[in-house]
Amino acid sequence: MLSHIPAVLKGAALERVRALVRAAPWEDGAATASGHAASVKRNLQVAGDPARRKPLDEIVMPAILSDPRFVEVAFPKVMAPPTYNRYDPGMTYGDHVDAPFLSAGRVRADISLTLFLSDPDEYEGGELTIRQGDATFRARHAAGDLVTYPTTSLHHVTPVTRGTRLAAVSWVQSYVPDERQRRILWELSEAKKLLDRTAPAAPETDALRNGLFNLLRMWWQP
Repeated sequence: MLSHIPAVLKGAALERVRALVRAAPWEDGAATASGHAASVKRNLQVAGDPARRKPLDEIVMPAILSDPRFVEVAFPKVMAPPTYNRYDPGMTYGDHVDAPFLSAGRVRADISLTLFLSDPDEYEGGELTIRQGDATFRARHAAGDLVTYPTTSLHHVTPVTRGTRLAAVSWVQSYVPDERQRRILWELSEAKKLLDRTAPAAPETDALRNGLFNLLRMWWQP
């Protein structure tokens, strides 16, 4: 399920992350790609020393994992530490599919996410372009906004032609691995919210709650 979640990171926290990323040392982004992805990845990323990334992770990861809108679409079990990327003019990331596992196989990648750290007026190009079947979705959002999409999706970042595009990318293992099931649960949850507001005591509301909770029990993988 492709989702755009505005303002996951904002205010002083967003400005702190932007400042830390700008001041960080950079290395070739292809260092963390493999196979075909390494041949089409042309960007920079914050150097791999965990101690340098820790102040960033301590802000970014809790902000994402505590956002109720993200929890509703992702059912996150484990989130991999983000990679912080930079695209200067001429840099791009060609069509690729993200790896199925992370952390030496300990984390299955069900959901990919991009947290934008540059505002759209700070650069040109650099669209996150996601293909799902015959449809193509393009994302270029405000700093602090999050986009999630199934890790199975073919996607790329178009060449940056002006300015600098900064973003954090990560991957989540979900308690509900099947993308179709996550979508059904989200749709039923949205209907439940409406009925909870408009008809909380109605038999139909109880029936919907029961069905939603039973599906969660059926599809949840601890």
